[in-house]
Amino acid sequence: MTNLYTSFLPWFMVLSSFVINTTGQPKLKDFRQAFEGLNQQPSSFLAKNNIFYKAKGGHLQGIQLYKEHSIYLSGSSDKLSYMVKIHLGDQPKVVAIDTLMHSPLRHAGGFQIFDRFLAVGIEDNKERNLAYLQVYNLEAATPFDNPIYTVERKGDYERVTAGAVGITAYQDEILILVANWDSRVLDFYSCPAEDFYAGKGDLRLKNSIEVKKLSTADWSDPKWESYQNLNLFSDRNEQLFVVGTAKNEDGRQVADLFKLHLKPSTPKITKISSKIFHPTEGVDFKATAGLNISTSGTLILAAAPYQLEKSTTIDIFTNEPVNFPTWKKTEEWASPDARQAAASTEQHIFAINNHSISKYDRVSGGLVATKNYPNTKHLNSGFFDNELLYCAHSNYPNKPDSSSIRIINPQNLSLIKAINLGESEGSLTWVVKKQALWYALFAYYGQDNHLTYLASMNKDWEVVDKWTFPEEIIDEMGRMSISGGVPWGKGFLVTGHDEKILYYVTLPKAGKILNLMEKYNAPFTGQGIALDPLTGGLVGINRAEKALISSQFLP
Repeated sequence: MTNLYTSFLPWFMVLSSFVINTTGQPKLKDFRQAFEGLNQQPSSFLAKNNIFYKAKGGHLQGIQLYKEHSIYLSGSSDKLSYMVKIHLGDQPKVVAIDTLMHSPLRHAGGFQIFDRFLAVGIEDNKERNLAYLQVYNLEAATPFDNPIYTVERKGDYERVTAGAVGITAYQDEILILVANWDSRVLDFYSCPAEDFYAGKGDLRLKNSIEVKKLSTADWSDPKWESYQNLNLFSDRNEQLFVVGTAKNEDGRQVADLFKLHLKPSTPKITKISSKIFHPTEGVDFKATAGLNISTSGTLILAAAPYQLEKSTTIDIFTNEPVNFPTWKKTEEWASPDARQAAASTEQHIFAINNHSISKYDRVSGGLVATKNYPNTKHLNSGFFDNELLYCAHSNYPNKPDSSSIRIINPQNLSLIKAINLGESEGSLTWVVKKQALWYALFAYYGQDNHLTYLASMNKDWEVVDKWTFPEEIIDEMGRMSISGGVPWGKGFLVTGHDEKILYYVTLPKAGKILNLMEKYNAPFTGQGIALDPLTGGLVGINRAEKALISSQFLP
C-alpha cells in the first residue's frame, strides 16, 4: 500500500527560501516567485468518508492543510455551518465533521489557517445582514466548541457578510481580512500578536477597501472576481499579499495574486499576477480552493469538489514534486461504440459495445473494421490471451442469469468459439487469466449487489473458489456492481459502473472477502478495462464522451 504520509514529505523538507518568524509560522523570502512557480497540474488523492452528516442544501467552501497530518474543509447547508477534518495517512479519511453554528448562521465561507489558528466567517446567507468572524485554536481538545475570538458583524444587507477570511502575522500584529458578499469590500482587523497569542486581545477594525472604487490602471489585468477564498500572507520583508481563487467568466480555474498596502489614510490593493490551474475533473475553484504555507515553508494550493462524497478527490498544487500515485491519461480515440469496454494490442485499440466490436488504428485513430454478432445480448469486457480476445458475455438484464465467453479473432473480428457457462449465479462482466487460473467476475445488482463475487476457475471453466467484495466498495457502487477488472500487482484492479475510480484488491490469506489495498483516481469512467501491452498501462472508456482512453500509472 502506498504510504501517503511519506508522499507528503517533500512539502516539509527544509528549504532555503523561508525563515521562521516569532510566531513559529514560516514566511517566504519571495512570495510572488513561489506563487508563480506553483505547478498548474495537480497531484491528487481520494479521501474516504464513512461519517453520515446532515449537510444538504449547501456545499464545501474553503480548504486548508494543517501541519503534516490534516486537511480542513468548511461547509454550508440549509440548516448549519460545519468543518470537516481529514486525516492524512496510508488511506486519507474523514475523521470528524463538527457543527460550527446553526441557522441562520448556516454558511461557513472560505477560511485560512495560520500557525495553530483557524479564522473563518460564518454568515446568514439569506438575510445577509449578520455574520460572525470566528477564530479557533486547533490545538484545543475540542477546538470548535469554543472560539477563542468572536467578532459580530451586523448591519446593512451584504455589507457585513463574511464569505472569505484570511489571517497572517504582520508587523507584530495578527491581521485578519474579512471579505463581504462577492468580495466587494475588504475589512481588516488587527490585534497585537503578543496579546492575541495570550488570548487577551481585541480584534479591532483597522482598514477597509471598497474594491470597485480603486483604480486598476496599474494592475496586471483589471479583473476582480467574486472570490470564494481570499488568503492573506506576509513575507520576510513585511510585504502583504492576498491570493484569491475563483472560476472566471471563461470557466477557467484561476488564482490571482495581489499586493496589499495598508496605509492608514489610503489602503490599496494591486493585482500583480494571475495563474490558470487545471484541476482534476469535478474539483472546482468556484467552491473549494485555498493556499497556505507548510511548516517547512512550501506554498501549497489545495482544492476539492463542491460536495463531500464517500470518496472525495483532493488536488494539491505545489512548487515541489509531490508523488501521489495516480493513473494519468496518455491518449484518447473517438468511438461511438465505446459503450461497454476497451481492449488493445500494440497496433490497435478495440471498442466493445453490447453486441458489436470496432477495431481502430492506434496511430491514426481510423476505423479498421467493425463486426456485429447475432444472438449476442451484452458483451462486457475483453482480455487478450495467446493473441485471442476473450469477451465476457451475459444475458443481463434478463432472468435467470446466463453467461458465456466469446472468443474473437482480433485480425478479422470473427467469432471463433462461444464457451457456454449456462445458467450462472450472477452476470459475467469480465474474465482474465492470472498465472494458471482464470478469474471471472459475476455481478449482482440493486439490493443484491453485495452478492457480487470473484471466482477462480480451472482450464475447464469450473469454479475453484470465490470471494466477495469489501463493504466499502459495494457501498460506493450504489445499485450497480463491479464492471471491469484486470490482474495487477499481487491482485486485481477493478472498476465500478460509472465512477472514475480504480480499486486495487488482493485475495485474502484467510476468509472470503477480498482485501481493499488502495483506491486511485482514474481517467476513464467505470465499465470494462484491459491491460495495454504497448504502454504497460490500461485502456478504458468514457461512455458519455464516446471515447477510448489509454492511461499509465505514475507511482
